[in-house]
Amino acid sequence: MAIIIGCDSFLSLRNVRNGDLGWRLAGERVLVLVDPNQFEGSLAACPAGVDLGRLLDFDPYADSQLGRLLLQSYCARKSYYDPGTFWVKLQAMSYKNNPRSFLRRTASLAKARYTLATHWIAGRWGLAQHRRQALVQALRAHETVAEYKKLLPEWQASVVVGFSLEGWREMALLEAANELGIPTAVMIRSRDNLAAKIQHLPDADAYFVWAEMTRKFLLHMYPEIPAERVYVTGSPQFDHHLDPTHRLPRQEFFQRVGLDPNRPLIVYTMATPGLIDHEIEIVQYLADAAHAGRFFRQAHLLVRGHPRMFGSNLKLLHNSYREARRYPPPARPAYKSPEHEANVVRLILEDEPMHLATLAYQDVQVNVCGTMTIDSAIFDKPTVNVCFDVVDGIPPGLSVQRFYRRSDVKQMIAYGASRLAYTPEECIRLINRYLEDPTLDAEGRKRAREQECGPLDGQAGLRIADSIVRLAERRNV
Repeated sequence: MAIIIGCDSFLSLRNVRNGDLGWRLAGERVLVLVDPNQFEGSLAACPAGVDLGRLLDFDPYADSQLGRLLLQSYCARKSYYDPGTFWVKLQAMSYKNNPRSFLRRTASLAKARYTLATHWIAGRWGLAQHRRQALVQALRAHETVAEYKKLLPEWQASVVVGFSLEGWREMALLEAANELGIPTAVMIRSRDNLAAKIQHLPDADAYFVWAEMTRKFLLHMYPEIPAERVYVTGSPQFDHHLDPTHRLPRQEFFQRVGLDPNRPLIVYTMATPGLIDHEIEIVQYLADAAHAGRFFRQAHLLVRGHPRMFGSNLKLLHNSYREARRYPPPARPAYKSPEHEANVVRLILEDEPMHLATLAYQDVQVNVCGTMTIDSAIFDKPTVNVCFDVVDGIPPGLSVQRFYRRSDVKQMIAYGASRLAYTPEECIRLINRYLEDPTLDAEGRKRAREQECGPLDGQAGLRIADSIVRLAERRNV
């Protein structure tokens, strides 16, 4: 018998590795299916004790009827249960798709408001649940699901687990397993995936979430899911965070990034590429400030790229200085080119000692409401969240301020673990306050750890593995 785990996201294989699932599920074949475009890099860094395969390519929007059903289901769900977050997305799309034409943008925004209103009414009438089930029936009639229905018996699948339902490929895998009566489970990798990314959440026998806060939000977004199926496990991606053996020694870390270990370290972590086109200008402003000696005790700045950038040609800074460095340095492959896709997962997995060292040795974290705010809270490191654009004329739909209207971000800010900077000068002032007194907002960081992260005992992988084994035993009875 085999345990099948879908890992469609470039980050999800890390959960298999950090959770030691190959070892914890010893005695069962563990087959991990990854994005076919990222197979080579995934294979090069394949965790011990697992076999690697390719997910079948699947794009629901390539089929007009299926795409329509998915969009209707998704819009009704998001419009009714999380309208603020959905409006942020609709507004950004209107501005991004119509950058030059005022009339087209105005028409697009009007259409977006109509979309939100009509789908809110549909959600109010209970059509989100109805549309979700109609989508399930259409998915199960798709040829990709039919192919999985052949493969799963060949693999002798005893349980099928989705680790990254924000991608499209895993929805076909999970629906095939559901139709065959194979037990299924889904991991919700973070609260923002529920708020802003997952378009279809299949029925499952178990849902694994980080913490009670995420559990409540899942049951709010999907009230038809039985509460007893949602388990708080913690996150395997945090299992190595507090173990010093998994991070680079301090001297080696600073030598690698080219900064002075005797100076305080400010770390700016970039957002996902494409979300904030002008983010490099924000970062450059802070780099120039470090170069000018404007930070307390002549602190240095490290600009850390988003993992999705690793191994690509995307720039992190216009100008580096002795006091302001970037990591990792840009590579030659174009972003999302075949060469970049082939290596990005390997680079992410190999980066973990650097990632954990960055969190441990930083003095202040800076980002645009990223989840590194939560990672930093685990290490009791203060964070400044950027709420300004630097560049003039950024429309509201594309401003960094839009992210702070999302439900997941509002919750993160409510912990009081970080401070919002509304101007570049305020950002410098807040960074310096934290450098002078790192105990500021320690209680807020404690709240964030306790309410957002779940158990931080290094055993999230064990809890998930135990649940998977119980599901497999149910199949074998």
